[in-house]
Amino acid sequence: MQWDAVILGLGGIGSSVLAETATRGLRVLGVDRFDPPHAMGSSHGGSRVIRLAYFEHEGYVPLLREAFESFDRLSRDSGVSLIHRTGLLQGGIEGNEISRGTLASAQRHGLRVESLTGRDASRRFPAFDLPDAWELVYEHDAGFVRPEETIRAQLRRARAAGATIRTNTEVIDFEDDGRKVRVRFADGSVVEAGALVVAGGAWAPKLLAQYASMRAFNLTPTRQVILWIGRSDGTDGLAAFGTSAMPVWLFEDGEGGAPYGIPAFAEMGSPSGLKVGVHQHGGDAVDPASMNREVSSRDASAILARVARRVRAAREATVVSTATCLYTESHDGHFVIDALDPLAPNVLVATACNGHAFKFVPVLGKVLAEGIQDRSSLLSGPTAFLRKTGVV
Repeated sequence: MQWDAVILGLGGIGSSVLAETATRGLRVLGVDRFDPPHAMGSSHGGSRVIRLAYFEHEGYVPLLREAFESFDRLSRDSGVSLIHRTGLLQGGIEGNEISRGTLASAQRHGLRVESLTGRDASRRFPAFDLPDAWELVYEHDAGFVRPEETIRAQLRRARAAGATIRTNTEVIDFEDDGRKVRVRFADGSVVEAGALVVAGGAWAPKLLAQYASMRAFNLTPTRQVILWIGRSDGTDGLAAFGTSAMPVWLFEDGEGGAPYGIPAFAEMGSPSGLKVGVHQHGGDAVDPASMNREVSSRDASAILARVARRVRAAREATVVSTATCLYTESHDGHFVIDALDPLAPNVLVATACNGHAFKFVPVLGKVLAEGIQDRSSLLSGPTAFLRKTGVV
């Protein structure tokens, strides 16, 4: 059997492409090296930030408007609450890039934000203890989305539309002869498809390394550490660390990277508590197949100490759980969404997510599904818009 498309990697983007492609009536096969949703890549951790006033580049905002609508629609269709609008407080030291970029995006696109000093923010949100002179922006409509539940909803949608899914299956290599793509698996089996979408996250660079077009982006998987913290007395931490106590936050504190937090919420299950980490780029390259996935007490203590300087309740908190995550970084911090190479026009790539792609997954799924049906669509619409504005 020849498939219309094979989707490699069923995390956030891959599961979205699979669902979008299947609902268009195409014969589509989804493949994952593990059993999604899982914690071996980037699409996990219980919650991921979503925001409109994008400090990285204001050109992302039109895609985010569509992403918010898509998450709402997927929530309604699946019956699962996938998006929580808690507000977002971000910024930090005087002249910080986060505040400056956020305000530029908000001004261009007419978004609902407020400029606050650290003193103002600490008064409005007593959970925080921020320097008076800090420069911050509060975005009312931002919040977080739930990655594992999103993937489950998209895979259910894909199966209902007729998609076939193979889990715990490793792809060894592929070949595009210009008419079809032959995909070879570790068990020796081979399938043929009209198109292949590589959405394998940090597992993809090794598979794509032979292509000069990918080497130019210097794709680098890096290891990230996540903590969940709670009350040291073991009681329910929702009052101190939940959505009623604080919004999502991201602070450029001048110490390298930006500590962030996503509040606890009633439906989160385990692990529970305030999710914290440090958003930073340029870490050491890792191989996702062999990286150290254990979090040392030293690493956990360092993150908790930075958080405790800005979150009052964290000073008496304990680490409830830890995890590692992966960023796939590019030379410029932006996504790579395109056909792989002139010599491989039927292989589409979604990679270099740089730690900020999950909020876009419904839109990227749609863009890539359109690319499967019509390769020329990758030269119009959102992808061309991003190229034109210099985002990719």
